[in-house]
Amino acid sequence: MFIYDLSTKETSRTALILLHSNGILEVTAENLATKKKKSITITAEDGRLSDEEMEAMVRDAEKHAEEDKKEATRIEERNSLESFLYKLKNTLDENEEKIDDKEDLKTLMDSLDETMEWLDGNQDAGESEINQKHSEIDLLSRPVLKSLYEAGGRDDVGFDDEL
Repeated sequence: MFIYDLSTKETSRTALILLHSNGILEVTAENLATKKKKSITITAEDGRLSDEEMEAMVRDAEKHAEEDKKEATRIEERNSLESFLYKLKNTLDENEEKIDDKEDLKTLMDSLDETMEWLDGNQDAGESEINQKHSEIDLLSRPVLKSLYEAGGRDDVGFDDEL
């Protein structure tokens, strides 16, 4: 046990701090003029979770692990679609003059804009909905990207090897 006495002859207050080896801290303060005394004891467990509370939290996390995994997958799919849309839009914007079929280009650009709006308006869309939108844009973009590739556009216009 450690004892710290913070009283001085020049002050009208004293403070006594006791620190026990088991982590318990006791603080006592006294106003010498009014003789008012206040004490507080802080134990090692104050503000900490008990073993039972920690075990309950672990069980709860394990119970929701599958839901968390599904949500992470959904978010990854959403991010993948969003990335695909932006990359495709940038590629088309940079190479617009190299695309002969302006009607296909306009249809694809409109579809990209609609899908971006759909993403913004459907933050909680399910994985299957997101995959469906990704597939639709992928199929719609293939002819335009193929013509761009054949016209000598960017090397990475296909984004994958399936073109």
